[in-house]
Amino acid sequence: MKKMVMIGVGVAVLLAAAIGGTLFVTGAFGGHTAASATEAAPAPVKATAAYLPMDPAFTVNIEDGFATRFLQVEINLMYRDSSVVDRATKAMPHIRNDVLLLLSAQNRESIGTPEGRLALQAALLNKINEVLTADTGSGGIEAVYFTKLVVQ
Repeated sequence: MKKMVMIGVGVAVLLAAAIGGTLFVTGAFGGHTAASATEAAPAPVKATAAYLPMDPAFTVNIEDGFATRFLQVEINLMYRDSSVVDRATKAMPHIRNDVLLLLSAQNRESIGTPEGRLALQAALLNKINEVLTADTGSGGIEAVYFTKLVVQ
């Protein structure tokens, strides 16, 4: 009989240890494992997006076969670092020059499709950041948005 009691107590102790260990590892007792510490870490917060309009709108001639057409584009630049505004303002004559050259090299077919307009946005983004880097030491423009695009 004494042997049965000892076996029962042993099983109860092992069962309690197993349950306690499980609760500890899962964090039920406030204990943190390495995995729960990394899961609880907040994700880094991105700065709020801001926009710099490039005023006035750009108006250039583009080729359309034998005819000359006009392209008018209003552009906003998206950035997150507030120092970009000051740097872009200082470099704006250079930026506007290169944007005009890039826009005037377009033709009606290349900007007549959504894919062509997206390619133009990407080319403008690269060119603007290239000018900013050359003139001020770093880029910082994250996106170029057309707020108006008219071909006439």
